[in-house]
Amino acid sequence: MSPPNILGNCKDGSESAAGENYTDINWDELGFSLVPTDYMYVMKCAKGDKFSQGSLIPFGNIEISPSAGILNYGQGIFEGLKAQRTEDGRILLFRPDENAQRMKVGADRLCMPSPTNDQFVNAVKQIVLANKRWVPPPGKGSLYLRPLLMGTEALLGVAPAPEYTFLIYCSPVGSYHKGALNFKVEDKLYRAISGSGGTGGIKSVTNYAPVYTAMTDAKANGFSDVLFLDSATGKYIEEASACNVFVVKGNFIFTPAIDGTILPGITRKSIIEIAIDLGYQVMERAISVEEMLGADEVFCTGTAVVLNSVASVTYKETRADYKTGPETFSAKLRKTLVGIQTGCLEDKKSWTVRVDSAMSTNYADFNWDELGFSLVPTDYMYVVKCAKGDKFSQGSLVPFGNIEISPSAGILNYGQGIFEGLKAYRTEDGRILLFRPDENAQRMKIGADRLCMPSPSNDQFINAVKQTVLANKRWVPPPGKGSLYLRPLLMGTGALLGLGPAPEYTFLIYCSPVGSYHKGALNFKVEDKLYRSISGSGGTGGVKSITNYAPVYTAMIDAKANEFSDVLFLDSATGQYIEEASACNVFVVKGNFIFTPAIDGTILPGITRKSIIEIAIDLGYQVVERAVSVEEMLGGDEMFCTGTAMVVNAVASVTYKETRADYRTGPETLSAKLRTTLVGIQTGCVEDKKSWTVRVD
Repeated sequence: MSPPNILGNCKDGSESAAGENYTDINWDELGFSLVPTDYMYVMKCAKGDKFSQGSLIPFGNIEISPSAGILNYGQGIFEGLKAQRTEDGRILLFRPDENAQRMKVGADRLCMPSPTNDQFVNAVKQIVLANKRWVPPPGKGSLYLRPLLMGTEALLGVAPAPEYTFLIYCSPVGSYHKGALNFKVEDKLYRAISGSGGTGGIKSVTNYAPVYTAMTDAKANGFSDVLFLDSATGKYIEEASACNVFVVKGNFIFTPAIDGTILPGITRKSIIEIAIDLGYQVMERAISVEEMLGADEVFCTGTAVVLNSVASVTYKETRADYKTGPETFSAKLRKTLVGIQTGCLEDKKSWTVRVDSAMSTNYADFNWDELGFSLVPTDYMYVVKCAKGDKFSQGSLVPFGNIEISPSAGILNYGQGIFEGLKAYRTEDGRILLFRPDENAQRMKIGADRLCMPSPSNDQFINAVKQTVLANKRWVPPPGKGSLYLRPLLMGTGALLGLGPAPEYTFLIYCSPVGSYHKGALNFKVEDKLYRSISGSGGTGGVKSITNYAPVYTAMIDAKANEFSDVLFLDSATGQYIEEASACNVFVVKGNFIFTPAIDGTILPGITRKSIIEIAIDLGYQVVERAVSVEEMLGGDEMFCTGTAMVVNAVASVTYKETRADYRTGPETLSAKLRTTLVGIQTGCVEDKKSWTVRVD
């Protein structure tokens, strides 16, 4: 069966904002710079053909020929539009059909095929839905969408490219400018050829880099932006570096006419209609510098700026100051426009388009009641490679399946590999939570250093985990039915024969829905002949090296053959102190004290272990991390073990040689209380006061 569309089945409609799930970002500090989101939309088309079906792929760098038309000859155009979240949870686009039509006009001018209006709008909707968690809360900003149309195929001579790419990426944004603007009039450099013979009237990429010199100079001198004049006479204002301008005088509003030089802004067009509805007279014609300097008010419009008042304009040695503030005409226009865009005002002109969905949770076709702890193949896995001495960069999602690897790979021949384990939980209100993934990322880094491997950064690790969960969202079990277990692997996959670090490494994450690792309380056998790891910090017991696991199989299989749940290992130096079971940390309870072997380089620093210690202390128990002898363990009141797979599990008995110790189990035990608290935090049923959980839906 092929993997499903990562959007699942979406239906038009509205969704309550109360149950909305956002990415983990400080919305109050949102500016206007790129915030990488989850997915982008890509569609290709050969010269002379038509665009057909595109697809969503993880956001990241694209591969492009160095001789592509966009890189060598500027054959590219872009659009800009926004998705706004309303107070009642809908997500709205503003006039996307206008962007689609403007792109078509620009594509015709630069000899490029373009998507149809329907294809454009549908692609925009798909990208918004796929990145829905990045649409800011009402009043905190918007999701800015950047459609690109580019000549991406290789060519050398000056000519239209043989292939084209239509791509949309997005980023949450706040305000483009803070407060009223102060413009400098540029009278030496020009933005576009006057009249219809140039490209000023389309969003060609060729229009933007040429403004950088004037814009940079203006900002260096304390101005917000630069205002360009017409290149034919140098007498009339045109537009700023990326926005249209309006001049107010009395009850009249003037703005440069659309003549092929001025970009036909969609915000500009909308503001003109709103102003006319409010009783103002709007005139589209040439506006001289002198007329502008004598105006009552000046403002600018654009998708990024929306509508921004201009406090002053400086032309050579003359500075004109204008009215600003809440009583100005520009403030009234902005309030009306933003009200329509955000659904606060009735949209009488049908400018807005809904893209949000009443998405019911879509699950894989699976019997969740029979979920155990064995591999269930899911849809996607995450893969990224890195050469020895380099750093990991952007990976990608690929369909889950077997991987190709050299028979002389370091992982296969010399065990150069580490893994992590973490889970994603679905909450009762539909969120999906990870538990302390930053701890897994950091532990992987420590393990990688120990085995001479590069490792992904903490941010790369967490982002990869999030991508994997989102791509396999339908495999996250319903609340109370289990979790999505994630297995990050870091492996030396480059070929080598002699003993040494591999020349190449692979970071991979796959996942599987899982249920309980063990059923009921455990009974351990103490292993006194075989050991799990070298005592102290000189070995690898303190990292999740794959070399720690196969050696436990003999003892573990023997224990299970004798009807024990698992084996409990002793320290290899003295054979007197307990360490851990085959894949979990252990705790011994005596009175109000909880004892657990100290982290000394032999014991794995379990993330569940660390969390349970903090919870126990909060509950008033005294936790002591030190060596715990076999005799002390046998005299305990209670015993339990912790780990990602098993969470917290009570131990009913431990057998050491001929001695068997029995421990308290049941709902009144400390382990039961600790488990209830921990699972409550992990599943969103208990308030997460420690900020341990991370939303990924």
